[in-house]
Amino acid sequence: MGSDDEKWVRQTQEGSRRAFDSLVLKYVERIFRLLYDITGNYEDAQDLTQEAFLRAFLNIQQYRGDAKFSTWLYRIAYNLGIDFKRKGRRMPRAGGDFHEQKTTLDRFVSISDQEYTGESEALEAALQRLTSSQRLAVVLYYYHGFRMREIGEILGCSEGTARVHLFRALRRLRKELRDYSSKV
Repeated sequence: MGSDDEKWVRQTQEGSRRAFDSLVLKYVERIFRLLYDITGNYEDAQDLTQEAFLRAFLNIQQYRGDAKFSTWLYRIAYNLGIDFKRKGRRMPRAGGDFHEQKTTLDRFVSISDQEYTGESEALEAALQRLTSSQRLAVVLYYYHGFRMREIGEILGCSEGTARVHLFRALRRLRKELRDYSSKV
């Protein structure tokens, strides 16, 4: 965990809301991108991002520093995203305070629905055809820069299993993109 993260986590555990705001500012865009990659929907990713930070805030006392803070936070977001996908439904829309908080989240996330479309349509389509574990291994490794050990922690598997997910994903992507390029 970076020294800023350590300081902000400790201060948050001691009751500082401002320190947690610093963590939100640092990670909100990355968590949003992860959840967008899982859900494929801008609004659902925003709602799940807010939920991930709410859960992190409510459970910050349980964070012990065994893993990096970012890994712990990504695990919370990943679990939310996977649960959401498993249930196959959209986030419920609440009234009142939720919309005020959503406006705050909009300020932090500087990506509009039209701007974040992925690399290319072919790559995006190929990524969507991977299993969720394979897709997340690719996204976490190449887009978010996590090491294999951290990916295993986030996905809830061993480092070796995370490597297998990434290897199989890359093999399948190469095949599908090679097939696509021969059609063009």
